[in-house]
Amino acid sequence: MLVKSLKFAHAPARARARPTLALSLAAALALSLAAAGAVHARPTKRACAAAYERAQGLRRDGRLLDAREALIACSQPACPPAAVADCGPWLAEVEQSLPSVVVAAKDADGRERLDVRVLVDGRLLAATLDGKALPVDPGLRTFRFEPATGQAVEERVLIREGEKNRAITVTLGAPAAGAPAARRPLASPPLATPAAAPLATPAAPLATPAEPSIPPLAWVAGGVGVAGLAVFAVAGALSLDAEADLRATCAPRCAADDVRAIRVQHAAADIGLGVGVVALGTAAWLYLTRPAAARSPQPAAARSPQPATARSPQAPAARSPQPRAARSPHPPAPRSPRAGAGALRPSLRPFIAGAAAGVEGTF
Repeated sequence: MLVKSLKFAHAPARARARPTLALSLAAALALSLAAAGAVHARPTKRACAAAYERAQGLRRDGRLLDAREALIACSQPACPPAAVADCGPWLAEVEQSLPSVVVAAKDADGRERLDVRVLVDGRLLAATLDGKALPVDPGLRTFRFEPATGQAVEERVLIREGEKNRAITVTLGAPAAGAPAARRPLASPPLATPAAAPLATPAAPLATPAEPSIPPLAWVAGGVGVAGLAVFAVAGALSLDAEADLRATCAPRCAADDVRAIRVQHAAADIGLGVGVVALGTAAWLYLTRPAAARSPQPAAARSPQPATARSPQAPAARSPQPRAARSPHPPAPRSPRAGAGALRPSLRPFIAGAAAGVEGTF
């Protein structure tokens, strides 16, 4: 009896312990599964290193979208600190350089359409248009716009690195076939306007005659003439002074050397005078006979053309007889020659006769 009572006493305790044990086993199993999932979710060192290397190559190739995904993977806190220290700043640089576009589509009537799928180089960019900016890799890209109804449109667009929120608008479809074409107004025939008489061309201003240039030999001859006159003046003054001194002191018994020196001075003065006169005369002759500069021809006065009058093909225009000019019984007076046509040019020529020299000519 005692054993039976003990059996009945332990039976409720066992019944109560079974649910508790089941709950404990279930909780332990859930914790182990969560821990295993967390371990599998964490990136391994090998995955972080692969993402680190892949991000650098993608940045060099200009594939910034894929590079951004790789940098996000290698900048996780579970990755090695060295990889996180590099991937974090690189991710900021890629976000700054990644361009974006804002796509808009309109139909032929100008109404905006949203049921358009956008693909870039065959890769889906947007299923529908919502006005938001869409990131795109830089470079020459092919945009394909596929509306829900209608024909697709493709456009090649150059996307620049760092360009944000670039607007791209495309027109889909063609104008409706039943729309009436705008009628153009009939062009009225041009009215016949009388031909305006051409204006008389104003006469060109008369060209002023150019001053003839002085020959270089005239300057040379003039310089030689001035030098000769200077020798004449200096030598003559010295010889006269010496001659007056001799007359006052030793005349008529002066030394032969002193007299000879005075004669040499006299001769030098005479030669200087002759050379000066001849040179100056030559310079004057070269100046007066220098060739005149070419003059530009004077254009004749422009005649104003008379407007042509229309003639009827049936009746030719009658010509009015013009009376002949009455002949004068007196012969016409001879015309005076033009100024300068037959004018005589001055003629100069130097001469030397014994101790005398000079210039002779006609004017």
